[in-house]
Amino acid sequence: AAICTGTVFGVYDADAGFKGGETPDMRDVTSLSRAVLQPGNKLLAAGYCLYSSTTMLVFSLGGGTHGFTLDKTINEFVLTHPNMRIPKRGNIYSCNEAYSEGWDDKFKGYLSSLKTGKGETGQRYTQRYVGSMVGDVHRTLMYGGIFCCPTDSEVHQKGNLQLVYKSAPMAYVLEHAGGKASDGNVDLLSVQPNYVHERSPCFMGSPEDMDELMTYLGGEGQMG
Repeated sequence: AAICTGTVFGVYDADAGFKGGETPDMRDVTSLSRAVLQPGNKLLAAGYCLYSSTTMLVFSLGGGTHGFTLDKTINEFVLTHPNMRIPKRGNIYSCNEAYSEGWDDKFKGYLSSLKTGKGETGQRYTQRYVGSMVGDVHRTLMYGGIFCCPTDSEVHQKGNLQLVYKSAPMAYVLEHAGGKASDGNVDLLSVQPNYVHERSPCFMGSPEDMDELMTYLGGEGQMG
């Protein structure tokens, strides 16, 4: 269907997952799992590669977020978006409304305010949802707004995106570009995963949009 897709990555300090002088064995599955079961605020680096009309590599080492575009004439990534900053507020929300019947009433109330122009800005928001997390989050980073993947009572009672290798790395990228991220209660990067494929609800985007969302969900008002 020629939709944009992508690859997400995160880099952890393997030694930080072990206490008491233990040494991780990267050839052992159990040891490797322990090495990455860390909250996102322990990431050393994170990023994504976006495959679309152009190929982009966006990543952060913790001191800012930077974007590189593949130049096919020299087969190298060229720095095209240094020090990326997400707009403080956008006018786009991104989520899969096919699952809306199972969403919490607080979240549905927030979306209703965006659709009707009764939110803080008084402006009606537009929905954009590709279904590719990298594509949707990249657009959110570039133009502002909010990306949401909440729990639903019907299918995804614990959320649909894996915390360790999807939502936490993407939250890391956005937070170092001035954005915010949450699991609906606390900063997403502070959530401690219990197993590698653990899923979690996630919300991320422009700081003012995130602050407004949290007034509906009732979680921590200040994140990031």
